[in-house]
Amino acid sequence: MTCEEVIAHLSSYLDHEMDAALVAEVQEHIAQCRNCRVVLDTTQRLIVLLHDEGRRIIPMGERSALFDRLQQAFLNRPPASDSNTTV
Repeated sequence: MTCEEVIAHLSSYLDHEMDAALVAEVQEHIAQCRNCRVVLDTTQRLIVLLHDEGRRIIPMGERSALFDRLQQAFLNRPPASDSNTTV
């Protein structure tokens, strides 16, 4: 199994949605590949962090201010310099 294949199957692996033969292939690769072990470990830690954080609610006043700033940033952005644009 290649690194690309491990990454492609990572979600299924973490969710325990793979058949035993494929799990064995992923585990064999991870045992030999430091980079894939790091990706697996980082992904697992990220999942734990996101789960522990829960859902954040932005207070209404802050939400309005945030949307206002986003709208102003969008309206004030410089025009795209696309050479294919006709005037």
